[in-house]
Amino acid sequence: MAHRSTVAWIAIFVVIGIMFLRLPPMVAKQDAVLHTYGALVEVDALVKQQFVERVETDRLVDGAIRGVLLQLDPYSGYIPADELPGFDRRSRGDYCGLGVEIGVHHGHMTVIAPVEGSPAARAGVRPGDLLLAVDGRNVDGRSVFDVEEMLVGPPDSRVELRVLHPGDAEPTDIEIARGRVTLASVRGFARPPVPSGSARWSYLIAPDARIAYVRVSSFRRNTLSEFDEALAVLGTADLRGLVLDLRFNPGGHMYQAIAMVDRFISEGIILSTVNRYGAVDEYLATEAVHLQGVPIVVLVNGGSASAAEIVAGALQAHRRAVVAGERTFGKGSVQHVIALKEHQAAVKLTVAYYRLPDGRIIHRAARSGDARPWGITPDVPVTLTDGETAAVRRCRHELDLAFTEDGRAGEALPATNCAVTRRVLVDRQLERALELLRSPADAGTGP
Repeated sequence: MAHRSTVAWIAIFVVIGIMFLRLPPMVAKQDAVLHTYGALVEVDALVKQQFVERVETDRLVDGAIRGVLLQLDPYSGYIPADELPGFDRRSRGDYCGLGVEIGVHHGHMTVIAPVEGSPAARAGVRPGDLLLAVDGRNVDGRSVFDVEEMLVGPPDSRVELRVLHPGDAEPTDIEIARGRVTLASVRGFARPPVPSGSARWSYLIAPDARIAYVRVSSFRRNTLSEFDEALAVLGTADLRGLVLDLRFNPGGHMYQAIAMVDRFISEGIILSTVNRYGAVDEYLATEAVHLQGVPIVVLVNGGSASAAEIVAGALQAHRRAVVAGERTFGKGSVQHVIALKEHQAAVKLTVAYYRLPDGRIIHRAARSGDARPWGITPDVPVTLTDGETAAVRRCRHELDLAFTEDGRAGEALPATNCAVTRRVLVDRQLERALELLRSPADAGTGP
């Protein structure tokens, strides 16, 4: 018994010794935390003791978290518990709001593109608009994430945006009724009417030359399945060219973009993501290739961002497609939604940057003076005037409105070329794409 007692006391002294050895680092760590967040703790105490009204602790905690994330970048944000279901619906592309994607350009909240067919598009919100205020509340100093939260709401509720259109000297106030935004993201060249009042998209823009046209307006969870349906409708056996139109596409799900690129290349890296430690995740092509050897032209402009830039940039890097149009927006960062362990909420946090197969970083840094290349620069530059760009957007909007996905009768529309012909407007960028595909030596034909 004496032997066991001696062993037990020795064990106790060892544990106590280890605790004393670890105590200085633990104390130093606590001192470092107190030094870093001491002012925050002091302000919390002052508010609770002296502020003229009683403030709930949860409100202070939420505000502190938002403030921390706001110092990082415009795309990180805080998701309180009561907002998580709505956030999930928006990520699926089925929600009630305005349907507008925003980012930060030269330090200003900027419309990347309104979702085609959305309430924002119908009300006249344009790509490149500076967003100044929402319902009279200035958006300066707010994150993209927080402004997006301001734009959603109950059906038919109204919101007023103050925007500055490109080229205008004075801002414009636009009142918009929120509505259901259900995104059908893959569209074609024309929608001929049928007796039932609805119509399937036609994807052959040049039937004599067997050249197809597919417009992808966003990347949502169902985009690739819609894209595969379009390829099935086309019948790809004798196809001689494809125009993949990613103009005004503000992006969306990274994995949908990767899967789309995988439809066209058989090997190699599609995309890498690089985190703060230099760790790299690579996404590789499989052998499930569609349209092998078919020339492709990808159309982009300043409203093409994020996932759209992945597709255009990866196909360009693999020399699988020619990119035509205008330089893209330059939004190439990866956000993860991370649940908080001690708080029934989550944060959306930027954790990495996209890197294309040839090493290019898409993202345009917010820091002034950063001269790194960003975005996707077209192989074949074709710049539209403001009037031409407006005509393209108006035509698409009218066409989508005239033939809604649920088969309802179209709304009353002005008698423009698109409303009459029920076809996408063939603008100078699209014309140039067709020229390239009619001369296959000038367009990408695969590795």
